Amino acid sequence: MAADGLKGVSEGREMTEFPMLNFTPAALRLDARISYHDNTAEGVFEVMGDPERITDWYLLAKQVHMGPDTAEGDQQFNVEFTFFGNVHEEVLHWDPPHRYVYKASGPDFPIKDYVACIEVVANSHRSGELRWQIYCDVIEGEHYQRILPAILPTITEVSMEKLCGLIGGGTHSVTSYF
Repeated sequence: MAADGLKGVSEGREMTEFPMLNFTPAALRLDARISYHDNTAEGVFEVMGDPERITDWYLLAKQVHMGPDTAEGDQQFNVEFTFFGNVHEEVLHWDPPHRYVYKASGPDFPIKDYVACIEVVANSHRSGELRWQIYCDVIEGEHYQRILPAILPTITEVSMEKLCGLIGGGTHSVTSYF
């Protein structure tokens, strides 16, 4: 498969009213969801919006390196991942406790156009749904083009299981469009 040869899923864009096309033209590749209960949208967002908590729930995250805040007050940070090395994560949109959009990049990170949206949708004061949607089209390297579509859904599934315990989650799902 060519580096830009991934096929897209246009129906993934209809899952949310939020205009992801403002941030990326890439297709939805992973759609992870957790139904939470006995927590508030603010409480769920507090876990998902804190970069230093990534190692608490994401399977491949080894360490978070916080940088100085930008002049606009945005946090800068890198995450050291197993397999992917040091990855810089940049927040593109910040709207607590509803959503944020971020992009990830790094010299050893094989997904060259990774953009994700994390949304917290409250159904009531103490329940709702967390959505983590990952968009990309360009995976560099034939090895990664073959292995990432096979392993990322499983890694994400295990990570969602860990996250359930932190946010009061019940059911969870991961849908792959690779």
